[in-house]
Amino acid sequence: MEIKNQRGLGISSIEEWLLYAPPAKGDRHWVDGRSAKELAKAWFYSGEPRMPVELRQLLDSHEDTIGFIADKAIPEYETKLDSFKGSGRIHDLIVTGEGSGKSMLISIEAKVDESFGEIISKYLLKSVSNNTKTKIPERTEQLGLSIFGNKSIGHIRYQLLHAIAGTLIEAEKMNAAQAVFVIHEFVPFGKQSKKSKQNNEDLKIFVNLLTDMPHNIGQLIGPLKVIGGGNVSSNIPLYIGKIESKI
Repeated sequence: MEIKNQRGLGISSIEEWLLYAPPAKGDRHWVDGRSAKELAKAWFYSGEPRMPVELRQLLDSHEDTIGFIADKAIPEYETKLDSFKGSGRIHDLIVTGEGSGKSMLISIEAKVDESFGEIISKYLLKSVSNNTKTKIPERTEQLGLSIFGNKSIGHIRYQLLHAIAGTLIEAEKMNAAQAVFVIHEFVPFGKQSKKSKQNNEDLKIFVNLLTDMPHNIGQLIGPLKVIGGGNVSSNIPLYIGKIESKI
């Protein structure tokens, strides 16, 4: 497999990852023990670009994604969510390849003691108070309807909504038959923080809005089906999972 940035420049080391696909705040976020650098280290743990063992084990746990072979990975990849101005969904990493004979797109969200942002109700209030002309309420409503239909979403985390929408949009754009969203949490000293535990609860709440089938967050959940609408397709099966690495 190969790792490239969104402009197609090859990345063959952790140093080139920073050079060609830096996090939004550059060197300030590129430190040991933080998500951007830890994600890069996980993909170059052998000195060559290679899928982390934890991710492979997660994908092999489901019959629809078993035997996944990665073709390409792109860090800091932006997906436009809609026609509104402003930045879209920034995936920490997207991975394309094939599993179980089907093309797949994987979106990875890396975390180290970080939340999934504010709950949507608070996020909207803050956004409007800061800018009365903001289109964030319209975007959020549009994305919410495309994923959940008319269900209430004020209690879920906005980053998860953007992440799932962005994963499905990019999967359709790249002609993938399946879309997988994976949270890769890096756990300092092997002990989960309060934020990490809250993330587990927030992810569970989010998934419970999508399905009432029995599920465990530690396993790949799916296939799930969304309502669809806007740029979000309802025709692509969705899978959600979470992996952990001790640092």
